[in-house]
Amino acid sequence: MLDDPEVTAVYVATPTATHAHYAIEAARAGKHVLVEKPMAMSSDEGRRMIEAAEAAGVGLWVAYYRRALPRFVEVGRLLEAGAIGRPLSVHTTWRKPTDFTGWRWDARLNRGGEFYETACHTLDLLDLLLGPAGHVAGTAAHDGHAVSASYGFARVVGSGSWTFGTPVAVDETVITGDAGTLSFASFAPAPIRLVTSRGAESYDIADPPHVHGPLVASILDELRGSGTCPSTGRTALRTNLVMDAIIGS
Repeated sequence: MLDDPEVTAVYVATPTATHAHYAIEAARAGKHVLVEKPMAMSSDEGRRMIEAAEAAGVGLWVAYYRRALPRFVEVGRLLEAGAIGRPLSVHTTWRKPTDFTGWRWDARLNRGGEFYETACHTLDLLDLLLGPAGHVAGTAAHDGHAVSASYGFARVVGSGSWTFGTPVAVDETVITGDAGTLSFASFAPAPIRLVTSRGAESYDIADPPHVHGPLVASILDELRGSGTCPSTGRTALRTNLVMDAIIGS
């Protein structure tokens, strides 16, 4: 495939441990690359992927498709419009039943258990909505079944807890401002909930038939010179850096 001149772009959708290898090989072969998230097993691998793509003059994008999904675009619009006033804090609560089987729990294929492979979606979305995170700290159970984290954005403090193997699933992120709260789920297409002194409002925005569709469309626009993709190797590297800081070595 890499030797085929008719192949101009490659989608790397393998387990995390092979992302860097395939993305670098594709870039060196002159192919544009869309790679699944998280972009790599570590931020160091991510940097090498970016260097290979830039040296070859090809595009490198990461499949954080929430950056282009209509319901999260609406969350960004509500924040920008001042629906909750000045954002002050954000907290994520994540609980999920699981039997701890499959490649996500195989350290040879994916670092950091299911946290590394799923929490990255929320952390990357917060990077988009609130800006790059700093002052990151975290604690993880030795088996990866529970993770807690704290971080700060430009003017917003953040925290989160992720627990796996629970009897009931919870998926909620709440952004609190000086005029209200904005709540949403990272995975299930649940309604966005806005609560202010005027009461509660719900925004029920369905996902498109193919959730990757809007992000892929933005990649095609960028290749055609008529737009830009919001999820690049450099934005995804920031998310890898946050996760690495949370779970440590």
